[in-house]
Amino acid sequence: MGFEMQPKMTRHRGSAVVSAAGIALAAVVALAGCGHRSPASTAAVAALQPPGPPEPGPAYRIQLGDELHVRFLYQPDMSEVVPVRPDGRITLASTGELTVVGMMPTELERLVIERSSTRLRNPEVTVIVTKMGEQRVYVGGEVGRPGYVTLRPDMTPLQAVLQSGGFKETAKLESVLLMTPGVDGHFQAARVDMKQVVDAGVPERVRLHPNDVIFVPTTWIADMNIVVDQYVRGLIPSLPRVGAGYSLSGQ
Repeated sequence: MGFEMQPKMTRHRGSAVVSAAGIALAAVVALAGCGHRSPASTAAVAALQPPGPPEPGPAYRIQLGDELHVRFLYQPDMSEVVPVRPDGRITLASTGELTVVGMMPTELERLVIERSSTRLRNPEVTVIVTKMGEQRVYVGGEVGRPGYVTLRPDMTPLQAVLQSGGFKETAKLESVLLMTPGVDGHFQAARVDMKQVVDAGVPERVRLHPNDVIFVPTTWIADMNIVVDQYVRGLIPSLPRVGAGYSLSGQ
């Protein structure tokens, strides 16, 4: 009897040891699995969140609708928070009117120091973009609803036209003009063949930038400079200085 019970007890203890080890191993695996799932779950939740607003970087250039905090270090009573008006300017008590669209904040700091030095002693100025204006492009000519549309990341000319109601039947798709403002406020014009995009499905290579102007004509445009000057100046007076640039297409 003693010899028969000993093996049974051994088997029982062995099973208990194996069971305990199995439970411990299962617990370790479960904890490890939880540890691996947590970052993935967090990443998945973060990926579903809408992207945050873009932050003005060192090379950021001031746009229409931005809000600027112009801070005077030694004359705090002269500090102001001002919006960039549709004409591309701001007005400060220390300087009067300034055209600021297209400037970097550091460039505006130097300009404010220069203009205010006649009234203030050794001014030190910091310009902070406290709010970024909505970035837009203008679509005009032979489209359903001419006007501004909100600029989206990687937006193409066709996407902007579709947001403006699409092309009218009178549109000359082969001679669509894309006018891009430079830092000095003058526009550069390029001809974009939208017919091959619409009819043949040729992929668009052009991406739009803030304050671009798309003009859809009724006929072939021979002199793009005339359209840049007359159309933009006549219909979009809120944009800063307008002048003809050069053709990027050479056509």
